[in-house]
Amino acid sequence: MSNPLDALVPPDEDHFFFTDDDEIDEETRIYRLALLRRIKRDREALNRQRRRKMARRDADSSSEPEGEGEADQVNGTTKVITIVTPATTTDGKGGTPKEGEPEKEKLVKLDPEEIGMSVGYKNLYSGKEDKRGRFQWQTTIPEDLGKPAEDAESEKWAIIVRHVKTYHDPKKVLSVHSIVVQSPLLKELLKDVLAGYPGVTVGLKRLEFSGRFEPLIHRWPELVKSIKELRERTDSDDAKADERLKHAELLQELLATEFKDSIDSATDLKSQGVMTYEHLWTLFQPGSLVFSKQQSQDRIFRLHGSRYGQDRNGNPVYWLTCQYVDYDGTRWGTNKLNVCIPAYEGTRPITSLQTQPLDFHGDKTALIERLIERGGKVETLAGSHYRAYNGVGWRMGNMNVKEKYTVKGRVVIDTYGWNRFNPNMSVYVTALHVKDVPAAAGTGGGALAVGEYGGEDEYDDGFDSDDGGMPVDGFFADEEDEDNKRVTLSDEQKMICTPLVRGYALKEKLWLNFFVNAVQDIDFSSRAFDSLVLPRNQKELILGFTATQQSYRSQFDDVIEGKGRGIILLLCGPPGVGKTLTAESVAEEMKVPLYMMSAGDLGLDPRHVEAKLQGILDMCTRWNAILLLDEADVFLEERSLHELERNKLVSIFLRVLEYYEGIMFLTTNRVQTFDAAFQSRIHISLNYQELDTKSRKTVWKNFLAQHDLAQISARDRPPKALFSAAKTKPITNGHLEPTSPTPADQTDGPAAAETSPADKEKSEAEALHHKRTLPHEITEKDLSKLCDMSMNGRQIKNILKTAQLLASKRGEGLSFEHVKTVMEVTQHLHNSNQENERTKSSLFN
Repeated sequence: MSNPLDALVPPDEDHFFFTDDDEIDEETRIYRLALLRRIKRDREALNRQRRRKMARRDADSSSEPEGEGEADQVNGTTKVITIVTPATTTDGKGGTPKEGEPEKEKLVKLDPEEIGMSVGYKNLYSGKEDKRGRFQWQTTIPEDLGKPAEDAESEKWAIIVRHVKTYHDPKKVLSVHSIVVQSPLLKELLKDVLAGYPGVTVGLKRLEFSGRFEPLIHRWPELVKSIKELRERTDSDDAKADERLKHAELLQELLATEFKDSIDSATDLKSQGVMTYEHLWTLFQPGSLVFSKQQSQDRIFRLHGSRYGQDRNGNPVYWLTCQYVDYDGTRWGTNKLNVCIPAYEGTRPITSLQTQPLDFHGDKTALIERLIERGGKVETLAGSHYRAYNGVGWRMGNMNVKEKYTVKGRVVIDTYGWNRFNPNMSVYVTALHVKDVPAAAGTGGGALAVGEYGGEDEYDDGFDSDDGGMPVDGFFADEEDEDNKRVTLSDEQKMICTPLVRGYALKEKLWLNFFVNAVQDIDFSSRAFDSLVLPRNQKELILGFTATQQSYRSQFDDVIEGKGRGIILLLCGPPGVGKTLTAESVAEEMKVPLYMMSAGDLGLDPRHVEAKLQGILDMCTRWNAILLLDEADVFLEERSLHELERNKLVSIFLRVLEYYEGIMFLTTNRVQTFDAAFQSRIHISLNYQELDTKSRKTVWKNFLAQHDLAQISARDRPPKALFSAAKTKPITNGHLEPTSPTPADQTDGPAAAETSPADKEKSEAEALHHKRTLPHEITEKDLSKLCDMSMNGRQIKNILKTAQLLASKRGEGLSFEHVKTVMEVTQHLHNSNQENERTKSSLFN
């Protein structure tokens, strides 16, 4: 009876290829079962064959002659077990093996207590590799091994030169792969030639150079000069000096022969002031100073390393890893920036490269002086400083793209705060006394430092974005390190110092990078607090209360540490009576930052409000800032049973407020809806009344005095535009009036012919500018009429501002007529009551 496994015949093709959803007929099912049995049988036979081979190999290794692998011998008692495998065996007479008869093989099995107890080691060697580079470990030494290339005999030579086949140079079949300098005489020479070269330690027993031999090529002029001086000093009777010269000339001959093309080309290119992309590596020496233009800022860096590579788009570039001095909020140190030079064809002037050796800069001395001065300014801004800023600020946004903002206003320079409140953008530096070891010399520069990509385009580089590495301990210091407080930067460190300072823009409410040249001292207003229209004793109370709190806030504490140290002032009253101005004036008088916060800054999601609010309170505490929560009705309003989400906001606000250590002003127009929970948290509550006649007169005078100061300042500046606006016809009662001819227009004869149109236009523009910057002409009698009109301070300011624009348009100084015209046009916006109607009637009739 035939075995179905010996003659498997697949079923009809139409029924053989099926899916899981198809019905399988009986014939196909039988075929599949038979196929699976055959596969299983073949797998078992293969496993048996593998076990037999392993057993034979172990038996051969155990029968090695004595003396071959003595370290592999095992001392101890062994147990021999017999493994019967279903393999082919002989018939006992040395004849043909019989199929299917069992074969007995002996395997050695150790006692578990003997495992690993023999003193010695077992040698295994890599076997022959297959096409994929894989190999098996074996106990026999490979037969194709040669003798070691370096031995005791090779140690006597001054230089060991290693050669490899070359395929890119049609003139050579071999090129130098690397050299090992063993001569002590050469090392003595190279000690002076390579002094200060990063990554090279001349005193090593085996001083090795490879790759492009960058240290020796970069210092080739110094090497040639040293050999020339050595040749001139050598005395024919001095055998040691003669031997030293021979060793030096040997190295020179080797380098000159192998790198003749590179040395000659680099020398020729530099003499012409140009460079090719292929020879850029000869131009940039590690440890040298380089000049680069980054984000329109002149920079000097110390070169850390360089190599050829690719940018993020796969384009060939030459990478330069540059080192500069930076401040991380607690200490001064060094950081790295990667910039690159894109590949180019032919030659290019060295001075046209965005990054170039400092020695090629046209005005090197002036540049160094300017950057030392800038670095000194950066040094003075270490720590926390309240300053003004007028320029561009930026930060890294999503997808590693710079987000730029135009900032004109007050800022707080605070690198420590930058790290604390923006941990994802933290910057850390390597301490100045720690030397950063660059890539091994002669390897082409090694790996780039961690950081953003650099680039030819100032908007596509990695400007000052290297994080420098997180601190090992992982926490922020409470304050600046005492040792670093005494650190004074040298002129060289100032020269390579970053032009950036990090801080917070108060108006934009953003942490940004600022350019130090745009940072200015604040011109505090000495009249701000004096112009505040409040009773004198009330003003003294507010200022004294806040100033004392700033100095002694840590003297009084709650039962719970850190609780109840802050001061909260509530300012209640109608709009335009000076509530917001009070907080602004106090901050201006105390010369501290004012952080203006509204409910919109926090959002309405309770999950995010607490974190944002806590961050703002921490910043204000750190900066000794005054916090103003304007229009705080959403937090102060009494809670209800139906507004659960708002109740959450109020609860969060109350809880966080307990631990605030600074000064907070709250302003509101609706004190009637005040939540009872806030009453115990308010230290001072001030109620502002509507402005009376005397107060309004003071407000009018303050704004007019402010107007005159602005006019004087504007008069010192030249007119912004010299164009036909000088002939603009004034507007009277809504109609254009013809412009009266100027004396220059009426001039006839030779005098008129001598005046050019440009001079005439300039003269007219200057005359108009003088009229527009005249002081106001409002008399005391006019003020008495104006202050009778019931208005708040904001309305008075708006009227004067509009009147000034009207006067400027007419080319006149501000007068009562301009104010009257504005009030007549905007009278529908004023408070409508019997007193105001009588005042309007007296003004307009």
